[in-house]
Amino acid sequence: MIIGSMKEVFLSRAKEVFLFDSRVAGWDSQSLRMYDDVLSSFIRFTGDIRVRQLTPDLMRMYFVNLSDGPDEGEEHSRLVVSQYAMIQMWIHWMYSQKLLIERTSDISRSPHLIDLFPLQFTRRLPTAI
Repeated sequence: MIIGSMKEVFLSRAKEVFLFDSRVAGWDSQSLRMYDDVLSSFIRFTGDIRVRQLTPDLMRMYFVNLSDGPDEGEEHSRLVVSQYAMIQMWIHWMYSQKLLIERTSDISRSPHLIDLFPLQFTRRLPTAI
């Protein structure tokens, strides 16, 4: 997994930027605290590595380790799934940062309106009297 625009950023910095963006987007303080706790735990497990060093194997090891916790009940399973969803959302957010920064020239170029609306430009406009 190589994430473009943030690939040289350390995970702790990526977490800070994510939480800032989430706060700006209007997330409530309880959600922000939960994400901060979960992402901090994940970063403690993996080490504060660069984003480009994050691999699917590291993520799998984290979730296997988390799943093998002392509580093997239904609530523990919900906790693991919840943490998985939070970390997955964070990873998707990092990937979307790449898409925002590394647009292809075709996407950022304005469309040719004549191609989109060919009949609109072939008609003559009425002349003023």
